Amino acid sequence: MKVFIVAHEKDDHTAPLKWALERAGYPVFCWPGLGWSSERQASIHFAGEAEVSLGGCSLEAGDVVWIRRPQPASPHPEVAEPDKKFAQGEYRWFNDSLLYSLEFLPVRCVNHYSASRLIRNKAVQLVLARQCGLKVPSTLMSNTPAAVRSYLAETSGPKICKAFFPHIWQRDGGKSLAVTATFEINETMVGSDAVLTYAPAIYQTMVKKPFDVRMVLLGTSIYSYALYNPKGSTDWRQDACLGHVQVESIETPEEVSRGVLAFAQRAGIRFGSLDFAVDEKGAWWFLEINEEGQFLWIDATNPEAHIQEKFLAFLTSPEGASRQSIEERQSLFPSWKEYADSTTWELPTPEQAGALPDFVSVETPSTDTRGGSPKP
Repeated sequence: MKVFIVAHEKDDHTAPLKWALERAGYPVFCWPGLGWSSERQASIHFAGEAEVSLGGCSLEAGDVVWIRRPQPASPHPEVAEPDKKFAQGEYRWFNDSLLYSLEFLPVRCVNHYSASRLIRNKAVQLVLARQCGLKVPSTLMSNTPAAVRSYLAETSGPKICKAFFPHIWQRDGGKSLAVTATFEINETMVGSDAVLTYAPAIYQTMVKKPFDVRMVLLGTSIYSYALYNPKGSTDWRQDACLGHVQVESIETPEEVSRGVLAFAQRAGIRFGSLDFAVDEKGAWWFLEINEEGQFLWIDATNPEAHIQEKFLAFLTSPEGASRQSIEERQSLFPSWKEYADSTTWELPTPEQAGALPDFVSVETPSTDTRGGSPKP
C-alpha cells in the first residue's frame, strides 16, 4: 500500500506526516496538484479499468489518497497570451475530472473531493449541523447593508463578525501585516452602506464561553480538546500560536457525538477539524468544520494527545476502523515530538499558517485610504 498526499511536500502537515509514515515502513508520494512541470503532471488512461498516474507514480488498488491541500492548477507560463484563457480552462476541467474520479477508483480517498467541495461552504455547514441536532448560534451571512444593520440592531446579546476563509495581508518582503480574526461587532461600529458591500461577512450571536473545543473526527472516532485561554480572546487562534492556550482532552457529550457522526455521514466526510464554543451551562455550540484543518498544533501544545499517531493509524486502516483499532495501531508511528526533535520546526499559526497563495495579498505603502484598513 502506498500513501499519496495531495499537497506540496513542504506543507506544514505533509512534511511531518510523510516523515512518520516512512519510518513506519509506508511508501509515500507527495503530489502538489495539477500543473505543467513534470512533478505536477497527471494522466488518466481508460483501457478497461481507469488507470491514474500522478507525477509519474501510478495509483494501485488498495492505495490511500489524502487530499490534503492541492495547489491551484497551473498552466505553462509560456502559453501564448491569446491562448491563456483556453489553457486555464482546460487545466481546471482536467483537474476536477482527475480529483473527482479518485472516489470511484479502488483506492481509499480521504476525503472524497466532492464531499470536500461541498462541506467547505459555511452555509451548508450550518444548515446541515442544525438538521443533525447540533446547536447553532443565530447567524447572518450577507453583503446587504439593510440586512446587516437590521441583524445587529434587532438580535439580542453581543455579536461577532468573521470572514468566510482565512486571509493574510503582507507588506513587501513578506512580513505579516494583518490576518483575519473573529471580532465583536455592534451597530455603532458600522460605517457607510458601501463598506458593508466591500466584502460579504458572517455575523453571529456571541456564545459566552468559559472555553472552546477543537474536535478531530477520524472516521467514526471523535477526539475533543478543551481550549482554555486566560486572555479570554474572542478568537483563540492567535493566542494559541503564542502559547497562551491550554489544551486538555475532554469527553464529548453523547448527543454531540451523535450529531457530529450524523453530520459526517450526510456530508460524506471521513476526516475534519470542528470548532465548538461551550457556554456557561455546558452546552456545545457548533461553529464550523474545516476538512483540511490544522491539527498537529494540538500535539505541539499537549504531547499527550498523540493526534499525529492517531491520524496516521486512521489513514492507513481499512475503511470503518474502530476507535479501538486506531488506538491499538497508533504505536506503529513516531510522534510529532519525535519529528520536532529530529529537525528544525516552527509551530504554525493554527488554520492560517497553511493558507493557500490565493489567500495571501501583498500590501504596498500608500496614501490612498479609500478602502480603509484591512478587516481584522
